[in-house]
Amino acid sequence: MHTSGSDALGKRFVRLKRVAVVSLWLCLLLIAPVANAVALPSADEVLKELRISDSDKQSIMNGKIVKWTASEGSDRELAIGMAFLIKTKPANLVEVFREAAGLKKMSAITAHGRIAGDGTPADFAGVKLAPNGEKEARRYLNAEPGDALNLAAKEIAAFRALKAAGRDGAVPVKEVEALVQQTLLSRYQAYRTKGLAGIAPYERGEGRQLRPSDELSLSAKQMQGLAKFVPIVSDALLNYPTGKPKDLEEQFYWLNIDLFGRPTYVLSHRMLFRIGELLVASDRHFYTSHDYNSMQQGVGALPTTGGTLMVYIGRVSTDQVAGFGSGAKHPVSRALMGPYLEDLFETVRALAEKR
Repeated sequence: MHTSGSDALGKRFVRLKRVAVVSLWLCLLLIAPVANAVALPSADEVLKELRISDSDKQSIMNGKIVKWTASEGSDRELAIGMAFLIKTKPANLVEVFREAAGLKKMSAITAHGRIAGDGTPADFAGVKLAPNGEKEARRYLNAEPGDALNLAAKEIAAFRALKAAGRDGAVPVKEVEALVQQTLLSRYQAYRTKGLAGIAPYERGEGRQLRPSDELSLSAKQMQGLAKFVPIVSDALLNYPTGKPKDLEEQFYWLNIDLFGRPTYVLSHRMLFRIGELLVASDRHFYTSHDYNSMQQGVGALPTTGGTLMVYIGRVSTDQVAGFGSGAKHPVSRALMGPYLEDLFETVRALAEKR
């Protein structure tokens, strides 16, 4: 059956919406303290930096969720920003977010696990080729440069070698599964040791590579307000691990997200800050197995007249909005993602204001 370009784009961003919302909830759950004596910006200063108009500012104070198009650093980057008011103190939000822990069990997430310290194979024992394990195993055994799977040249070679060593026509699901686990462990260890510089590029074919490190660095640099108001957060995003504060609480997870019958393996790094009354939570997807290249999300909570100003910025790098027709794809994609995120934030606000 023929699928139109708009239908295909819509389906693709249903996937991204699901990933973004899952990731955002996990990000919000984990806000934790980091001691840092700095002069905090006012809510007015933050809104001015974001170029929120006086009329939109009034809309926020009146209870509306205001969206804006954050600056995008490339034709692959899709950015969306939102701001709204919650009538409670920032400190009261932490418990509300923790009560959303059940969303970790939402149907899209088939499995997840926390990665400790240097990481061991045991940390990834829960990574399974599911759903449709045999079909996905064939994809890995037949891996080649392109966007069906996000793999480096050495990773492609390893899966091809596994295929060559097997029996004709056999699909060794368990062996492929073990190699996927090793791939995730190796990528985690390289990132934890070297930060962005440790992220291996994705082979795209014809000598082309996609570098998630460049995409994530660009996303961090586009968040200019962080550098201005809370440079400790900006430094941590750009220079990890050398740029992180000594008392930073950070957490690493792997996720298996079922996107239309395909497992998507994600490596997530959360950096969690409480700077005085300001709350900041960052969630970075520094590896994803397909569909998008990387993701950087941040949510901040700042006290203001009448409650807490919530500011969210999400940035996704995806080849699906690049190239020919990029100028048209971006606004369509943001329009598809916006209502889904608004529904999520309305839920957050309702829960918080009941306390």
